Amino acid sequence: MSSLSDAESERGPEPESPEASPQVLPEYDNPAAREVDALHGSASDILTQISVLADETEISIGAIVDALEERAFGMLILLFAIPALIPFLVGINSAAALPIALLCLQMVAGQRRPWLPRRIRTQTITMDTFRKMTRAAVPWLRRVEKLTRPRLKFLAGRGAEPVLAVVMLVCAAIIAIPGPGTNGAPGVAVALIALAMIERDGVLAIIGSTLGVLYSIFVFTLGFAAVDFVSQQIGRFFGGG
Repeated sequence: MSSLSDAESERGPEPESPEASPQVLPEYDNPAAREVDALHGSASDILTQISVLADETEISIGAIVDALEERAFGMLILLFAIPALIPFLVGINSAAALPIALLCLQMVAGQRRPWLPRRIRTQTITMDTFRKMTRAAVPWLRRVEKLTRPRLKFLAGRGAEPVLAVVMLVCAAIIAIPGPGTNGAPGVAVALIALAMIERDGVLAIIGSTLGVLYSIFVFTLGFAAVDFVSQQIGRFFGGG
């Protein structure tokens, strides 16, 4: 009996099975994001929850995605649209256009849950920046949310998402353009559509889509006129006229 005990002690403890001790990847291991109740409450409530619950110095995009569950598309697009609404966040607004476009393309394809590349999932936001964004956005969101309610759901539900995604995709392309005047209006349009998706408010979806379409027409018309003017000036210069 003693020899058997000695043999067991030499071998050491049995390794735990993968099911007993699952490996937690860094982008998922974020207590603040795990505790968020994304299925209830408004968009401003969810953003506030993350700000209040977090005691880390930074939070990853992947942790936020996993916390948002089935409302991830609307909340993520809203989250990425917020920098376009804040003038002093220089450089961040254009960088946010890429994930917005990627999410919109997935909606067009009919995907039910958002997928983000590991490079974006592991990207972290400092909690100071996140709280600054939240403080700037939440008062505006709450004013809008007072006017929202579930209505004309078919215009903001899953069946309408591909159309709404195309509008937001065009707005994201405008947001990506560096320079003044390319962020505010399309950012507001994207934020309104995202809110409409979260609240299932078809009226808000119409307002956001109308703003996005009209501003897109304005920008592309202005851009075409500018290109035409420059080409005429170049033709006159080289033509000697």
